[in-house]
Amino acid sequence: MKFPYAKILKTELFTLFFLTLVSFVAYYYQDTLPDNAYTITSNHESVSFLSYYLMSVVAWVGYYTGVWVFIPFVVFALFYAFMFSNRDFKADIFNFFSLTFACLFLVTAAAPEMVGKGALFLIKSNFGMASIIALSAVGWIAFLAGSFRSSFKDGLADMGRFIMRIPEKTRAVTEKVQPKLLVDKVQKTSERFKANMETKVPSLLKREKETEIENPFQRAEMMAKQTAPTESRPMFEAPIREEKPEPVGSQTENVQADAKKVRDFRDIPTNIKPVDGEENEKKYYELVTQLSSTKRTGTSTGGPDDKYFEDIIIRIQDKLEEFNIRGQIIDVLKGPVVDTFELELGQGVKISKVKQIEEDLSMALYGAPIRIVYPLIGRTTMGIEVPRSPREVIFLDEVLGSNEFKSSSNILPIGMGKDAFGETFVTDLAGMPHMLVAGATGAGKSVFINTLLVSLLIKKSPRQMRLILIDPKEVELLPFSKIPHLIMPVVTDPKTAAISLMWAAQEMDKRYSILRESGVRNLEEFNEKVQTANPEMLGRIHQYYDNPDEDGYELPYIVIIVDEFADLILTKAGKEIENNICRLAAKARAAGIHLVLATQRPSVDVITGLIKSNFPTRISFRVTSQQDSRTILGTMGAEKLLGKGDMLYKHGTKSMRLHSSYVDIKEVNALTENLATLPAAYSESAMEFIENGGEANDDPYAFGSHINSVVAPGKGKDDKYDEAVKVVCEHGSASASMLQRRLNVGYNRASNLIDELEANGIVGPAQGSKPRRVIGSSIDL
Repeated sequence: MKFPYAKILKTELFTLFFLTLVSFVAYYYQDTLPDNAYTITSNHESVSFLSYYLMSVVAWVGYYTGVWVFIPFVVFALFYAFMFSNRDFKADIFNFFSLTFACLFLVTAAAPEMVGKGALFLIKSNFGMASIIALSAVGWIAFLAGSFRSSFKDGLADMGRFIMRIPEKTRAVTEKVQPKLLVDKVQKTSERFKANMETKVPSLLKREKETEIENPFQRAEMMAKQTAPTESRPMFEAPIREEKPEPVGSQTENVQADAKKVRDFRDIPTNIKPVDGEENEKKYYELVTQLSSTKRTGTSTGGPDDKYFEDIIIRIQDKLEEFNIRGQIIDVLKGPVVDTFELELGQGVKISKVKQIEEDLSMALYGAPIRIVYPLIGRTTMGIEVPRSPREVIFLDEVLGSNEFKSSSNILPIGMGKDAFGETFVTDLAGMPHMLVAGATGAGKSVFINTLLVSLLIKKSPRQMRLILIDPKEVELLPFSKIPHLIMPVVTDPKTAAISLMWAAQEMDKRYSILRESGVRNLEEFNEKVQTANPEMLGRIHQYYDNPDEDGYELPYIVIIVDEFADLILTKAGKEIENNICRLAAKARAAGIHLVLATQRPSVDVITGLIKSNFPTRISFRVTSQQDSRTILGTMGAEKLLGKGDMLYKHGTKSMRLHSSYVDIKEVNALTENLATLPAAYSESAMEFIENGGEANDDPYAFGSHINSVVAPGKGKDDKYDEAVKVVCEHGSASASMLQRRLNVGYNRASNLIDELEANGIVGPAQGSKPRRVIGSSIDL
């Protein structure tokens, strides 16, 4: 049989209501209530049964209770409505008694006129005032403990810890306060006060106006010095460039004997650099330096206090004790966005046990998206990353002004931001050598692309680095459309993007020919060797240059940035774009060409396995699902990032958490507008290549010949084309796999034959998984 605790609670509530009602009647009519004893003994009155007992009950209740009963009635009614009736705690029936006695003793001590005379006489005759107050406190504690069980328990535990820490805090304060220094400070303050009184009081009594600076112009000058802004370093500074040896000038007279062995070098220019290259580069860095001469102030929030970290440590350790996991927080590694709490586990405790309660730890920290890191590099502990509140904003000027960036010897340095421990992180794009970036909307991907571009523009002039920007959205890279680093205008349509990537692939092949003729392995070695090149070497590589008189022989690094890769890969030109990108990613490092791909959709149809295998460096901002995190990084975790620049940086097998720096669009516009004053120098060969729609590959079996491109009739015709026409006409349908079997050729060659048949009107377009229809015949051919 179920215990009727709910009915008991209702009975207690109605009891308090009845006592309150009767006590108010007795209090209101206390002077007019009849004396039943007098009425019984009187010969002049007759008393009825009803009036006798009714008046007796009213008088008795009013004598032993009082109007104070109204207080426990209201409190109990509220707790019953919002708490007791919504839960199944049998112990709630005792809250009635603890609340009643608590209110009785409290009112007796504070307002005894509200207590009935009988109850007041019994209390004061048995208890003193101190006992009454103590009993009231005990009653309230019992009522609160019965009503708020877990919260009351946690509150008492926190209070106990605070009391236990009082001696330690007192000892720390006394150690910091040095009595001798305090006495000296008080003595100096008193002497200063005495001196001021002796000098200023007489002048005030004589009504003389005291002035510290008699000359008004001198006062104005001092005020101007106080209000004038202090000189600060510019946001962007020109990098320190080492003096390179002057190129060998006209030395053809000394090497005439060697020159005759190769060719006549009299018509070959021997200037290694363009004539006005140094002047343009100097002007470039002057413009960059003048970008901003004011340092951002007031951006630091100061960070949380020690109580903030102590509260988190207590909550983590309490949750570990709740699950019987032995461990202790031994240190807090503070960072700008997240704080890492270093956890040392006890002997025999597995890391997996902590991973299993990750969600419980998050709940103990009010639902904060925590991340468990193990192991911490160089330590035997694991870390619990907890988001900081409030988080610190990392500005790009702070990163670019750091010693790590200024003194960086990287070829293409990028100011990534700061790591989880607050250390500035600068990396080299040339060492990656290609980067894949993914992140959902609002995660900070576009701001990171701006940060990357600004970092490169600050360090590298147009003579040292050139850019190809592909922006299918047409607005993300718009501020950089007029900078002098561009090889071609910002590309916005997929077809032009495919042609520009094809030009980059041909440029890569041309550069490899130059490296082979020069006897070096990469672009850095070539640019060093060409400084002291003799005419024989220049004669061998001269044929690969379009205009060496103006451009010189040094080759700049080329950075290709694609802002939204998904918008390109899912178009008709997607396969061609993917093949060109994979070819560049596989070979372009030594040629000084580097790729940066950014996408908002890190799905498997966008980031294919072929692309992932050629991009060892990947960055993931916050994504929407664990599957997207696995696609970009190979592991989960990116779905728990905080957004607004919080990212996971993976280089090879190593992964770390970084916080990207923030650059305002106004600062980007200020930089690009300054650089736009320099003349744009598009590549003539690239512009001509794009205008002609690209050039067909003469060798059908060369590397990359499997790229799906339309072959003009009569040009580059495959020797098995006629046989392929005969096969599809006899069979009545066409597919690459059928030609592969019938003609005994590779799949790539069969696919090219299918494309050529479609271009010549022999077969129709693709129909999904079905074979193509044959719409022409061998007679039409």
